[in-house]
Amino acid sequence: MMIAFSRALMTLACQCLGEARREWAQAMWEEFDIAAEDGRGLSFAIGCLIGALRQMPMAQEGRFVLTNYTLAIAVMVPIAAMEISAALLGLPHLFGGKGGPGAGMAVAQKLIIGGAYRVVAPSLSLLLLLSGGGQLRLAWLMLERDWRRATSTGVANLAAITTLILFMGCMFLDVSQAITLAVVLGIELGLIAGLCRWHEDLSLPPS
Repeated sequence: MMIAFSRALMTLACQCLGEARREWAQAMWEEFDIAAEDGRGLSFAIGCLIGALRQMPMAQEGRFVLTNYTLAIAVMVPIAAMEISAALLGLPHLFGGKGGPGAGMAVAQKLIIGGAYRVVAPSLSLLLLLSGGGQLRLAWLMLERDWRRATSTGVANLAAITTLILFMGCMFLDVSQAITLAVVLGIELGLIAGLCRWHEDLSLPPS
C-alpha cells in the first residue's frame, strides 16, 4: 500500500516536471527504485514532488499547467457547485431577489405570474442543473486539454443560462445575479480560447 502511494506521488511529480524535463523524470524514477529498496520510497517521493512543484512556476509549461488547473478547480468547480445547489434548493435561493415573482404588481397579476412561475420552475431548475453539470464537464475537459469539446461545452452552458435569464425576465424575477453569471461564463470562453492558443504555442500533447 505504501509503495503504491509512493509511486502515485512520483507519477504526479513527473507530470509536474512536464515534457521538457522528461530525462530528469526518468532519472528520478531510477533513484526512486533504489530508495524504495532501502525503505525510503515515501520520503524520496515526497521530496521529488515538493521539488517539482517549486520548479513549475519557473518554466512556461509549468505556468501553463498551474493556470489551467487553477481555472478548472478554483473557478469552474465552485461555479458548478453554486448552480447545482441553486437548482436543488430552488431558484429563489440564488436568483429570486427581494420581491419574488411579480414583485410590485397588483394582487391579481401577482397571482397569475406566481402560478406561471410554479409551472415553469422545474424547467428552469433543470436548465440550471444542466449548466452546473456542464461546468463540471468543462473543468474535466480543461484538464484533458480537449479545447474543441471544452469550447462547445462552454457555449452550451452560456446558452442555458441565457435561456434561463429570458424565462426569468418573463416571470419578472430579479435577473441581475443571473446576468452576472452569464458574464462570468462569457469570460470563461475567452480564457479557454487564450489557453488554447497558449497550449498550441507550447506544442504540448493532450493530457
